Amino acid sequence: MPLLSMRLLHTFSVVAEELHFGRAAERLHMTQPPLSQQIRQLEQLIGAELFHRTTRSVSLTPAGRILHDRARKILQDAEAAADAARRAASGSAGSVAIGFTASSIYGTLPRLVSAFRRQYPEVELRLEEMRPEPMLEALHADKLDVALLRPPEKSLADPRLAHSVIARERLVLALPIDHVLAHLEQVPVARLDGLHLIGFSPDQAPYSYELCQRIFQAAQIVPHVVQASILPTMLALVEAGVGAALVPASAQATWAGALHYRPLVDTEENTTELYAVRRQDLRNPAAEKFIDLAGMPGGAPREP
Repeated sequence: MPLLSMRLLHTFSVVAEELHFGRAAERLHMTQPPLSQQIRQLEQLIGAELFHRTTRSVSLTPAGRILHDRARKILQDAEAAADAARRAASGSAGSVAIGFTASSIYGTLPRLVSAFRRQYPEVELRLEEMRPEPMLEALHADKLDVALLRPPEKSLADPRLAHSVIARERLVLALPIDHVLAHLEQVPVARLDGLHLIGFSPDQAPYSYELCQRIFQAAQIVPHVVQASILPTMLALVEAGVGAALVPASAQATWAGALHYRPLVDTEENTTELYAVRRQDLRNPAAEKFIDLAGMPGGAPREP
């Protein structure tokens, strides 16, 4: 049997609601003869009479009542589907796959996710913590829409990617409670020379590792790196007394451990930047809304 058109179902539904061809024709902005012709066409397609017609009244047949119930649901579903498609096209519905590094959870990610969910409650955010290199690979493989990370320098030059700074902050020195430097209000960078330090892993946190190396080289110092890891583990090791660590300032607001944090002075290299990175050919409107909210492109970077 040929598929019924939405136009015929809509025409039938209006007649079924009015039970009067004249009033139905007015609602449909048409004359009565073509309306009657469409109803006959529908009856021929179905193979059943849908209306009892007399000179005084119009009523639904049993087949007409069944079709009216089903047609109403079909038309409602069709309108809902069209509305959902419009919302998806505008970015107010859909899903966004977001990768993030451990360091982004300190301030930036909670603020951003909370604000986005309030503004776009119908968009599903699929969040996955990843290391930078696998995250960039997932972007290229179209498995992620957006990556929140501190990427290696080579990635920022990749012509296939677009990126923007969404947060800037300074590194601070995290110290055990009883550390010899804890009495200082701020720590000169020269005091890091020979200091037992927990550093960033060059494999798991290459951006932060490279930043720390620039700080050390500019100050001509060589700390004694006793362990290399990623941020949460670094803070845990500091609390355990293994050594000190240079960490983003936002970490001190969320780490519950008993630590001292001191500003680092006498260095101009001491700024870490968090990026939102996406493919140049991104075609997900909801992801573009997320990026806009994060400050990309053209948004002012924010301090976490």
